[in-house]
Amino acid sequence: MNNKKSLKITHCRFLKKTLTAFLLFTSTLLPVTASADSEKGTMMILSFDGMRHDFAEKYIEDGSMPHLKKLKKEGSYAENITTVFPSLTAASHASIATGAKPEKTGFVSNEFHYKGRKLTNTKDAFNATIKVAPLWREAKRQGKVTAAVGFPGSNPKQKNEADYSIYYGNVLAESDYRKLHFKPVKHLKNAPKSFSEPQAAAIKIKLKGKKDVLLHILAIDSSDNNQKDYDRFYLSENLSFSKQAASASLNKWGHMPLHVKNADTAGFIFKVKGSKKTLDDIKLYRTAVTTGQIKGPDGFKEEIVKQFGFFPDQDDLPSYQKGWISRKEYEEINENFSNWMLETSLFIKEKYKPDLLMFYEPHIDLEEHTFLLTDPRQPGYSKKTVEQYESHIKWAYKQADDVIGKTMDAMTKADQLFIVSDHGMEPIHSRLSPNYELKKAGLLQVDEKGNVDLSKSKAYAVASGSIAHVYINLKGREKGGIVEPKEYEDVQNRIAQAFKEIKDERKLASRKELLKSHYKEWRHGEHGWDETKDTLVSFFDILRDRKENPYEKIMETDRKKADSFNDPNAGDIVLAAAPGYLMGKDAKKAIEPTVELGSHGGNPERKELEPVFYAYGKGLSHGKIKKHISTIDIAPTVYELMDLQPPAFIDGKPIKALVKKQTH
Repeated sequence: MNNKKSLKITHCRFLKKTLTAFLLFTSTLLPVTASADSEKGTMMILSFDGMRHDFAEKYIEDGSMPHLKKLKKEGSYAENITTVFPSLTAASHASIATGAKPEKTGFVSNEFHYKGRKLTNTKDAFNATIKVAPLWREAKRQGKVTAAVGFPGSNPKQKNEADYSIYYGNVLAESDYRKLHFKPVKHLKNAPKSFSEPQAAAIKIKLKGKKDVLLHILAIDSSDNNQKDYDRFYLSENLSFSKQAASASLNKWGHMPLHVKNADTAGFIFKVKGSKKTLDDIKLYRTAVTTGQIKGPDGFKEEIVKQFGFFPDQDDLPSYQKGWISRKEYEEINENFSNWMLETSLFIKEKYKPDLLMFYEPHIDLEEHTFLLTDPRQPGYSKKTVEQYESHIKWAYKQADDVIGKTMDAMTKADQLFIVSDHGMEPIHSRLSPNYELKKAGLLQVDEKGNVDLSKSKAYAVASGSIAHVYINLKGREKGGIVEPKEYEDVQNRIAQAFKEIKDERKLASRKELLKSHYKEWRHGEHGWDETKDTLVSFFDILRDRKENPYEKIMETDRKKADSFNDPNAGDIVLAAAPGYLMGKDAKKAIEPTVELGSHGGNPERKELEPVFYAYGKGLSHGKIKKHISTIDIAPTVYELMDLQPPAFIDGKPIKALVKKQTH
């Protein structure tokens, strides 16, 4: 071999070995976080509607919420957080999603009136469009992949959807419980084997705005014991009872999908109840027939339906109250919905890897509205009932904790998780009727059938939770308006005056009971000066037998000023109820006992209405967030964590204490 060529090869080998050694050496000097940093993480926001800060902390302490306790210990948490006013679900979630106050989102209530329509024509905020861009839309615009599952305000019908979107549809039929009448049936094709003669029944389900469904139910005896035990039931929209038809064992849950035109999903869960010894006492219980909206890239809807089935009914309180289902069955229906929302969300996270995922769980709010019994003035208050109802609320928090645990288990080292709520919940003892007061003041007229006569009415109230918006029937602004513009200020003043002098003269509980209740609440609290001061004030008010106006705030909207209600959706007068009171637009009396025991919507400074905020995951600090924060601070914090440009409309500020100082 030529000496020069040999020397050249040897020199190349030496350089190669030297370069390899150098690279190996320098690689040891680099941070060991390269793989974690390169992994794409998901920013998750999980909202538990109605989760009260003090209840969550109580259940952490007594061991009922071990997963939230772990998250709190290893992450960050707020001890001083308020929501927006009004502290209602739609308004609060819109502010969480945007970082803007209600006067910018347009969600001034859960239900409101659009100008230019008849005064009694109202809009459900859950099917309305947020006026400014929510996180999932703005992050999507800036190149991120986003997903929203059930999060209030994310209705894809409003052209406001994330890349992957699942939302509530419609209730096509309310829940039902009826007796079935079986008859022998022969010559069925593809029917499951039965050791006794198959029996069939049929019922009609009337669907709102859709073609009715004729549902066939087949009873079979699947046991070869010569006992004629009809122990399994098949449901079908036709007489084809193949093994692919919906089925369930006697007294066990089954899932029945329905084929409904122009619905992404539809169906109900059911239970055939009775004794397998006879078909004479068999009844079919089913939940409401619900639909869902599933929007995303081609194949996404089909994948969700294939994996998880139809969008289920979230609860069935009426059936529980009627005795159609037991408490255990009621909880199972709730858990079925909760798990469906969780599993679809985590599936989207795992398969489609969004940068942002926002999802929603409603059951704490549902239980507190119905079972928050903590005030002696509330209907049905007794020690036994208080304990029973408290166990129902505790179940909802434990279910929430199970969701938190499964979410944490699904997290990678690159993920981040915010646990939030929109508001807390306060006990309610009475229902107010602002429309009754307007009628009494001569500002609202009704016809012989009790319907509002808009040709003679100058104002109308739309109530939601513990607030109400009163709209003036202004000529030129409202369809069929009768109030001349020059009369506007006078009518507005008359409305305000109608509510200023009202007093609740009823005695709902003894002084002893009320004093004991306030003392018990104080004793189990934090014993801070503010809490002690509030308790002392309550004591003196009770001893003086002071009668307060149940309308705590009467706010006149000044359309010329940019204040909290400078929004076309807001009323000309906004009413906020005092603690313990709920607004009702159809109540027949000025003040009456309430059926609903918990509500929200009023002053967000009240401790019962304080929401929660916990944060956990990559790059987030540990410990208590010392400064006061608001729910409008959540969105700007997400923008900063995701390195996105925040929109100009944002009112909140990033939570600086949450983000660790990064060293590069």
